[in-house]
Amino acid sequence: MKDKYYSIGRVSEICNIPIKTLRYYDKINVMVPSIRQENNNYRYYSHDQMVRLFIIKRLRYLGFSLEEVRNILKEDDIQKIELIVTKKQNSIKDEIIELNRKYEEAATLKNKLQSAQRILENSNNYNVESSFKLEKQREVYVFGKTTMMQSYKNEKVSLEKWIDIIESAKERNLNIQGDILVSYHTEMFGQFIHRDCEVEFSIVVENDIKDAEVKKFGNFLAANAIHVGDYSDIVHTYISLKRWIEENELMVDGPVTERFMLSPVDLPNTEQHIVKIIVPVKPRN
Repeated sequence: MKDKYYSIGRVSEICNIPIKTLRYYDKINVMVPSIRQENNNYRYYSHDQMVRLFIIKRLRYLGFSLEEVRNILKEDDIQKIELIVTKKQNSIKDEIIELNRKYEEAATLKNKLQSAQRILENSNNYNVESSFKLEKQREVYVFGKTTMMQSYKNEKVSLEKWIDIIESAKERNLNIQGDILVSYHTEMFGQFIHRDCEVEFSIVVENDIKDAEVKKFGNFLAANAIHVGDYSDIVHTYISLKRWIEENELMVDGPVTERFMLSPVDLPNTEQHIVKIIVPVKPRN
C-alpha cells in the first residue's frame, strides 16, 4: 500500500500543505482520502489525489474560494473553466488597481506628515509673520463642490463637507494626490461674519483625469501664510497677513483659499494642525 498511497504526513510534505488544512479539506468534502484505517483513523491519499491537491493549492493561491474550487474540480468543460479563470483574473486586476490607489493615498499622507513635521520642528520658536511669502501659486487639478452656506461663520472646519468631497472623489475613482482646499467666494474676512457665503470645498487629484467637476487651481500670484495650531485662532493670522499685503503695496485679487496641510482628518491633535492661507493678489496701482 505504501507504494500506491501516501500518508497525510507525506502528502503534507510533498505538496507543502499543512496537515491541519488537509484534515479540514477532508471534513468539508473538498478532498477525502482514498483510504482511512478504521483502527487508527490514519488517512492515505492516492497519487491522483495528490495531483488534485496541488491543483487546489494553486487555485486557492489565486484567490478562489473553497466553493469555487469544488465547482472547478467537478467541471469537465474546459471552456467553462476558462471563463471562471478569466473572471478571477479580472477580479485580481481590479484588486491591483485598488491596491495601487491605496498605495498612492498612503504616499500622499506620508508626504503630508513629513512636510508638517518640518514645520512643527520649529513651532516652539514659530513666528507667523516669518511664513508670509509672495509667490506664484503652483497649478494643480482639484475636484470640488460649491455650496451656499447659510449664516456662515468660519470658526471651525466643516467636517461633513470634507468627508463628502473625499468620498465623492473616491466614488468617481479619482486618485487623491494632495490636500483639502476651502475657497471663500466673498471679500477677505467675509467668511468670519455670520452671513450667507458661497464656499467651495475641493481636493487635489491626479491631473490626467477627465471629469466635468475636475478643474485647475493655481497659476496666480498669491500672498501666503502658514497657520499652526487650533483652527479657531486662524482669524489672527488673517489679520496679520492682510496688514502685510497692504504694507507691500498689494491688493486682494480673488477668493481666499485655505489649504489644509495637516487637518482633523489627518491627525486629531489640534495643536499640530497646519493651514496654508492663499490670497490672490496684484500690485496696487
